[in-house]
Amino acid sequence: MKDSLEQNEGASGLVRIKRALVSVSDKTNLIDLVRVLADYDIEILSTGGTARAIREAGIPVQLVEDWTGFPECFGGRLKTLSPQIYGGILHRRDNPSHVADANRLKMGQIDLVVCNLYPFQKHVDMKSPNDELIENIDIGGPSMIRAAAKNHQSVTICTDPSQYEKLISNLVGGGGQTSIEFRRELAVDAYRLTAQYDAAIAAELDVRFSKGRPVFPRSIQLPHQTELRYGENPHQRAAVAVTTGAGAGAGAGGVASASVLQGKELSWNNLLDADGAWRLVSDLAMFSNDPAVAIIKHGNPCGVTIAKSVDEALARAWDQDSTSAFGSIIACTHKVTEEMATFLQDRFCEVILAPGYMPAALKVFSRKKALRLLQLELLAADKEVSIRSISGGFLMQEEDVGIDPELVHTTILKLNNGQADAARFGVIVAKHLKSNSIALVAQTSTGFEVVGAGMGQPNRIDSLRKLALPRAIENMKRSSIQVQDLVLASDAFFPFPDTVEAAAEAGIKSIIQPGGSIRDPEVIEACNRLGVAMAFTGRRHFRH
Repeated sequence: MKDSLEQNEGASGLVRIKRALVSVSDKTNLIDLVRVLADYDIEILSTGGTARAIREAGIPVQLVEDWTGFPECFGGRLKTLSPQIYGGILHRRDNPSHVADANRLKMGQIDLVVCNLYPFQKHVDMKSPNDELIENIDIGGPSMIRAAAKNHQSVTICTDPSQYEKLISNLVGGGGQTSIEFRRELAVDAYRLTAQYDAAIAAELDVRFSKGRPVFPRSIQLPHQTELRYGENPHQRAAVAVTTGAGAGAGAGGVASASVLQGKELSWNNLLDADGAWRLVSDLAMFSNDPAVAIIKHGNPCGVTIAKSVDEALARAWDQDSTSAFGSIIACTHKVTEEMATFLQDRFCEVILAPGYMPAALKVFSRKKALRLLQLELLAADKEVSIRSISGGFLMQEEDVGIDPELVHTTILKLNNGQADAARFGVIVAKHLKSNSIALVAQTSTGFEVVGAGMGQPNRIDSLRKLALPRAIENMKRSSIQVQDLVLASDAFFPFPDTVEAAAEAGIKSIIQPGGSIRDPEVIEACNRLGVAMAFTGRRHFRH
């Protein structure tokens, strides 16, 4: 029978645990915990497989169905949804009418709930069929967790094996009691868990039942958060979180969850630049199987190369703008070699990202203790949702991933095969420059490289005349590339012929741009008049 109830909370906020309900899917370190409960003569109630595991460990346990008098049914769908369970959790110990009701209804108090949930996210990741996925939507677990968290004044709620050690410490330090501070902490964690769990269910079912329409997340799961030293500037607090579940897209395997092999803590700016670098080389890997290296500084590429070897790609990318490369982020499509590590030994960069590192390279890098080395897989061309905050809300869009499918020649002169390949490379680079962007690129004997770039200007002509062209002129002095080898790539259409005229004046004879301006005929006419070949992609790539 149910026990008669009594006030069990002292003025200090300590609550003695007399009875615990334990029902978990993840049984990690479970037996260590229940042994401590048994040491303090805490009665243990449990269900199904959890009770079996406890009993096999030689620890006394009572089945919930025996305690409530109501058997499990519907194949386990109904186990803990019982008035005795929820009465035992929810009644207020400091309210005489609650205590009277509980005694009258023979509802014994439950002081500790240890519960984690059916592994729904695991079945999302496994792409389980709908029927199996839905069977892994927990009902009783979230209900018990929410009830215990609501009554945290008297009830302790433990939702994750990572909390067991602290729970044991509380029990040992308090002689079988838990503190109000600890119960409050666990209650917040509990509500965070159930919010994330429901968000994951809603997001995944939305995707599965959407019939092909675009799905933007109505909630964002941020279960794993790490505080950063500071944000964009030292006076700003910041954290990084790893997204999970539907809507996370390629980001679920991206920079936020990369393996950090060495180095000091990553900063806000490191992570943003690392993400930009990794997105760029992932796009380049879709364009060419040859090794590619991208060097990013303050959100913009300052060196991008495709070459026959990754060693050459790094050296050529660095030389494109060695001043900006100082303190940069470097991303590679291929494993980092010992030669690359030696090249960088006397050069300063903040972060390197790659799918892997040769052991000899790691040995060289180990001398630079602060250098961060990240290992991760290249991003796929999967649809991914991009989310940015604005004052009072958020903007959501599909991320601009992948490469443009085709070029449409629009002028009398046509881009030859080499120019067309360079143009496709240039579009990828321009896409990752801040708008308005111009990339001057060329095909070399071993691949492709950026010769000059202009970005972030209010007007496109300044990106060409004041930034891209002067940089290209300097770089061509150190190479065999001639101005007639250059292809001009623009992230958006030309509203006037002025960019074409400036390019032709400099000797540039090949242009790639999206097209779509009402003045496209004037721009095409200017190309024909000036002997310039131009192609359209039909796709704009603004990046703000």
